[in-house]
Amino acid sequence: MSMTIKSRLQLALNLVIVATSSLAAVGMVLLIFWFEDTLFYNHLQSDLSDQIRNHQRVTTPLVLPMTDTTYYKLPRSEQQLLPEMFRGYPQGGHEVLSANKAYNLLVRHDGDWVHVLVQDQSEFERYELLVFVGVGFGVLLVWGLGFVLSRRLSRQILQPISRLAAAVASLPQQLGSRLEMDYPHDETGQLARSFDHYVLRVNELLLREQQFSANASHELRTPMMVIRGAVDMLKEGEPPAAELRQLQRIDGALLQMQQQTELFLQLSRTPDSLSGKNEQQPLADIAARQLAHWQPLADARGLTLQLEVNGEVGQRPATMMVAVLNNLLRNAMQHTLEGEIRLELDAHYLRVLDTGSGIALAAQQQVRERGVSAANPEGFGLGLAIVERICEHQGWRLALSSPDGTGTQATVYFDEA
Repeated sequence: MSMTIKSRLQLALNLVIVATSSLAAVGMVLLIFWFEDTLFYNHLQSDLSDQIRNHQRVTTPLVLPMTDTTYYKLPRSEQQLLPEMFRGYPQGGHEVLSANKAYNLLVRHDGDWVHVLVQDQSEFERYELLVFVGVGFGVLLVWGLGFVLSRRLSRQILQPISRLAAAVASLPQQLGSRLEMDYPHDETGQLARSFDHYVLRVNELLLREQQFSANASHELRTPMMVIRGAVDMLKEGEPPAAELRQLQRIDGALLQMQQQTELFLQLSRTPDSLSGKNEQQPLADIAARQLAHWQPLADARGLTLQLEVNGEVGQRPATMMVAVLNNLLRNAMQHTLEGEIRLELDAHYLRVLDTGSGIALAAQQQVRERGVSAANPEGFGLGLAIVERICEHQGWRLALSSPDGTGTQATVYFDEA
């Protein structure tokens, strides 16, 4: 699962706070232990040495209670005067814990004598426990405050970036759209300025493309109108059958050129800018006209053309839909030698199925590219590239498959339903 920059920054701050506070707590606990082991036992060593020196001449068992300590001088063979909990310890310092008491015990052997100094540390142990509880509570408090602080810091640090991302996401898809340049003079401001410069360059390129498409479309219309007028005049002269066929071919090519010019002009614009200029027509009617256009060629090749309409299929942009159907049917005709070509229409998709040579799995992505065709991978195929471009422009999706290794299914999904 990917994490946002804010989440990663917050996690990093939390880890730093947890690690720092934990190290501080461990350091405090180790300091307390060092203080206890070093200071207390050094103090007991000094007191025991003084007691041994002061009672060196005593030759009988001695038990000397003091304020919080008790000194024992006992023969090795007589340990009954020593409380049972203090018996059997080797020479050195020891900590003795009972149900509700704590003692520091220092034992020293001197010939036949055993010297024991016992100090009651119950009060210190209680303070020590309180310190440990306080340290633990403090660590938890620091963690909680650190969590709140990390959220505020991460939000404050990333606020300019979040604002920039929101501004980019809501930037209108129109020429001339720019970001509001009120960002600080730091990395975020540099990023905003770089993006705004990039948007400006893209807008300039799109503007030049649209101007070129509009100018080319306008300039092409004049010679096409001249050709149209000349063809109509030649038809009125009742030419021979051979010449009439040639004129009809010219008429068909001219109509196709007009449709392609209108298509490329629309593709150079955004879908929003085409509002009111992209005529909607019933999809079933568009499909019927296209099948009628290709029917003579199919009859000449012995192919069967079928149209299957599943329910109400609605309306679609006429120019875009004609181009899609024309290219898909042309590809199917080119790669089908026998059998049938079937066009299926649905409210959510259209599908062209043929019984031709099919498209290899490795080539199904390549044939979408400009200049590649299934029949000639090194040729100049434009059909599926144009269909792919139209689908991207309209928010549709093109899918290709050859289920049985023979025949091709080309499906254009209008939505994800």
